[in-house]
Amino acid sequence: MDFNHEKKTWVETFKNSIVEPALSTICIQLHASETMEEATRQMKEICLLSKDDNNKRVAMEFLYANGCLSELAEMIEYNNQSDNPVNHKWASVYSILLKRRTNENITKNARSSMQYLEAIEKINMEEEEHALWILKHLLYVYCYFDNHQYGKIGDYNDSIRRRMSLVKDPLLQELLDGRLAESLMVYHWKRNEMLISRKYGYHLLQSTCNWRKKIDIHNMMAQGYLYDSYDQAMYHVNEALRIAESLEYDRAIYGLSNYTKPFISAYYREVEGIETEDQAEKAHLLLAQGKRTEAIEILEKLENLTPFQQYYLGKARNDRSLLFESYQRFVNERNDYFYARLPHEALEKLEGEEWINE
Repeated sequence: MDFNHEKKTWVETFKNSIVEPALSTICIQLHASETMEEATRQMKEICLLSKDDNNKRVAMEFLYANGCLSELAEMIEYNNQSDNPVNHKWASVYSILLKRRTNENITKNARSSMQYLEAIEKINMEEEEHALWILKHLLYVYCYFDNHQYGKIGDYNDSIRRRMSLVKDPLLQELLDGRLAESLMVYHWKRNEMLISRKYGYHLLQSTCNWRKKIDIHNMMAQGYLYDSYDQAMYHVNEALRIAESLEYDRAIYGLSNYTKPFISAYYREVEGIETEDQAEKAHLLLAQGKRTEAIEILEKLENLTPFQQYYLGKARNDRSLLFESYQRFVNERNDYFYARLPHEALEKLEGEEWINE
């Protein structure tokens, strides 16, 4: 059979079916006969052809999970036009998720997060609407992640796990389970449980067709290798940059080039040819080159120092109190035991140097 004809047949068969098949059934057939990328391309088209109420709801999750955001916006409007009030409710939830996802601020703030959470709390959910509850709790996870409140993620992960087996649609369950896997990756990363975190990370890299999601995973994997391997960390940075550049994804290119790459380079003092527009990371690079005075000048001009910036300044000044405050903030404000290792390492080094000089 001609390959192009076969590709067309799946879409045409779905379109012309007397009884519309479930998206989960079509997805299984596509993955059995096509590459992952081609199956995703055809599923995106099939989602937009859906007329069955359940398919229209599952379609929104498929489009969200695969980064098809313009198509998701279409599908949200399509569900809003449905006669089924349940579909209206789902459309409202995905409208909130889409608004957060398309927020162009590189660092999302507490105010916008609160707005998303207030909006979803206004949506009445029945106890048996397990998928909606999962989506609601995932939004809490994302907002806590945006605001560095990593310790709060664990309770929502547990709630999502309990409800996951109660989601009846197999494709919807699979897609939501992928989102849970990403949340668990972050949760274990921040708890400094790197073997578990990497297990979820590598699984997500192999299973997702969402190239923007691959960028996010590679970025987190790069940071997760900070203390273990410069080569592994830079491999993931460069993979993320390669994908971002191929997609012309400027926001990701900027973040990787100005934050992740210089940060890891400075930690390993591999700074030749590395540049950044971020003032704190400029100071970090200078510190890696032994230019403490210049680094201090930059950092002392910054207001409301983050725990990272306190670490940089404490290290530049050999200031034990600043390093200890940075450590305390990572642990107490963020529940970030992974990055708390940075000031802890610097404090241990200071103590070692003092012991040698005695």
